Amino acid sequence: MPPTDRSLSRRRLLTAGGAVLLGVGTPAASAAVSESVPTPEEVVNAGPMVMALTFDDGPSPQYTPQVLDGLRDHGVRATFFVCGDNVVRYPDVVRSIVREGHTLGNHTWSHPRLDGLATADVREQIRRAQDAITRISGHRPVLFRAPYGQFTDSTLALCAELGLRPISWSVDPKDWTNPGAGAIAERVLAGAAGGAIVLNHDGVEGGDDHPQPGTGADRSQTVAALNAYLPRLIAAGYRFTTPDRHPPAHGRKAPSAT
Repeated sequence: MPPTDRSLSRRRLLTAGGAVLLGVGTPAASAAVSESVPTPEEVVNAGPMVMALTFDDGPSPQYTPQVLDGLRDHGVRATFFVCGDNVVRYPDVVRSIVREGHTLGNHTWSHPRLDGLATADVREQIRRAQDAITRISGHRPVLFRAPYGQFTDSTLALCAELGLRPISWSVDPKDWTNPGAGAIAERVLAGAAGGAIVLNHDGVEGGDDHPQPGTGADRSQTVAALNAYLPRLIAAGYRFTTPDRHPPAHGRKAPSAT
């Protein structure tokens, strides 16, 4: 999974500034545009020693319940960015996520690369997933994560239109590459910091009822790593939250590792 495009905000500011210099806009108008279009949130605005765990591409009938068990054992709440087609495929797992007190986020319907889609198609991906999640869970998401962290300008404009907060991450242990549970755990621990948003994966786009070990749908290492790093983070004094419980951290960058 490629990293989030960190240059979006800078490009948007340069574009607005260029418009002013060319006489095609005013400072006030440019400021209004900047305020109306959100930027991907890389950190959670929840104070020191507070982090956010997120899980993408699910739900999965095999691994999401295991993730839920680990989170419950440690008293941790997390955010699950679910794909609409998996929500329809595994509705009971979705309801379990909500019943356990976790937050659901929109991760599009079928996890496509958004830079290759027309705006109308991106809108349909988001809307269709939003409707399915709301119908099955009884909760309408307020958070959105683009597949592959690919927050295009048109996608961010749609987030503003649809009332969704775009959520990125600051810690990516690349669990989807199956580097080993130990490697995943150490990468999360190395990136731990107040405000950090950790990216994990509990499922796979398109679903898989019987994932085979070592394949792209195998999330067993993520589960094992979760149960290894959570007690260490908690012992170090970290607490966990979900981004929807806090206001956006405007202007804040990803935290430095501690």
